[in-house]
Amino acid sequence: CSMVAAGCQTALRPTTDFDASVDFSKFQTFSWIDANPLIRRSGQRPPNPLVQQRLMASARSAFTARGLRFVDDPEQADLVLAFTVGSREGIQVTSYPSNWHRPPPGRRSSRYWNGYWNTSTVRTRQYTEGQLAIDILDVDGHRPVWHGTVSRRVTQSELGEPGPALEEAVQAIAAKFPPQG
Repeated sequence: CSMVAAGCQTALRPTTDFDASVDFSKFQTFSWIDANPLIRRSGQRPPNPLVQQRLMASARSAFTARGLRFVDDPEQADLVLAFTVGSREGIQVTSYPSNWHRPPPGRRSSRYWNGYWNTSTVRTRQYTEGQLAIDILDVDGHRPVWHGTVSRRVTQSELGEPGPALEEAVQAIAAKFPPQG
């Protein structure tokens, strides 16, 4: 899984969920859930360690900018962070009329339907959609308190050089923390 975050075609629109009963103003420090905070599903290929390093550096910067202080020891932190990445292949099918003609006045033919001759063009395009999720857990409460995710189509250039797209995705998600309201 070399790149599964965002692309640069459109603005990222992260979604978040959080435990409304939690007072987020009490949290001051964060760490990683463990030494390897990039979580993977059973059967999934091992994550690219460079992607994990980029995510950790971006998240550390982003959440520090949001007012939290990073600590090395998860046991001494108020919150711990974990990442999940994924991608899926998709096919976009577009069909549109390509040739519409009005028959000459007074003329009808089997080629015409409701007065128009209709042909259509169908185009298909394969794409990769990537997703990044950041989960935040309350260390004292031993429970998840916040989840942010973003997904978007990934370009070929981003698959080859994922750093800037990962940074953009992390920044977009972190901008929604702490929750307002």
